Amino acid sequence: MRIAFLTSGRCVPSSRFRVLQFVPYLQRLGYECLVLPSRPDKYRSLPLLGFRWSGLVKRWNRRSDLATLNRWSPDIVVLERELFSDGSCDLEQELRRIARRLVLDIDDGLFVLDRHKFEVLCGLSDHVIAGNDLLATRVRPINPRVTVIPTCVDVDRYHSADSRQPTADSRNTVFCPPHRLGWTGTAANIDYLEVLREPLKTLSREFDLELRVIAESDRPLRKLAFDRDGIRTCFVRWSEATEIADLCAFDIGLMPMPDTEWTRYKCGLKILQYMAAGVPAVASPVGVNSEIIRHGVNGWLATTPDEWLFVLRQLLSEPVRRASVVEAARTSVEQRYSITVQLPRLIACLEAVCVGQ
Repeated sequence: MRIAFLTSGRCVPSSRFRVLQFVPYLQRLGYECLVLPSRPDKYRSLPLLGFRWSGLVKRWNRRSDLATLNRWSPDIVVLERELFSDGSCDLEQELRRIARRLVLDIDDGLFVLDRHKFEVLCGLSDHVIAGNDLLATRVRPINPRVTVIPTCVDVDRYHSADSRQPTADSRNTVFCPPHRLGWTGTAANIDYLEVLREPLKTLSREFDLELRVIAESDRPLRKLAFDRDGIRTCFVRWSEATEIADLCAFDIGLMPMPDTEWTRYKCGLKILQYMAAGVPAVASPVGVNSEIIRHGVNGWLATTPDEWLFVLRQLLSEPVRRASVVEAARTSVEQRYSITVQLPRLIACLEAVCVGQ
């Protein structure tokens, strides 16, 4: 079977975790795969052109991709999310005319951004792969051919590291690193950390701690200005090469998130990364977060600033409590959210679509 993937970009999280990490496994099993990413990435612009003119470049490149698809003649085309994050549907409709079978993969509530486009894309597709049950529920009235495949991680790449080994200088004076409370994600979501301002302000007076943020830009973090409230903050620029090692340096992984129509449909990726890396996770009970985390068993849930303060104070005071969930957390990922478990489901779905089932 020949499978073509149209993705949002080489470094876009949805592309990396919904498509790119599966491709080497598919190829080893004998499937021919062609990956055609947005150029530049769907949500980026070329430095000298700005977003508007970069959009024209993206359209030109996508027309070239459609010509490539026409020549390559894949059995299935998998469209990750959409070709463009705007209201246009013309190239997606042209793609439908080219593709023998079209599969739409979604991991976000795209209908919140543009309901009409979401309905058009679902209607054009032979099958839809949804990242969670909530998304599938929104798809089924438009297209009943839906398979739920959660966002997952390649667990074998995540090796827990003990980043809290004390160090000593030449005089054998022992230094212990601060408690590292970490967050990773896109720069656009750094504002979600605002709910932690008061809890972290209080905890910074009680513990030696550091808020460590991994993202591609620190501009939103500078706007939050946690340092002014006495919260030691460290920015780590995201790099694919160091991503896992940077995650393993966390003592506690954070995922605060407001309960909105947009966030309710997210797939909990950062929680899964924390859990796979052996980092205890604390998250807001929004959407699938409450399915992934069983409070006190494989992680913790917190909603209000007072709840965050209570949970984090307990975890900082009692390291044994943090350690108690690490094994259960990794087991949860291995059993439900790993490539090992989800790859056979993806293959079965694509094979069934290929034969018209």
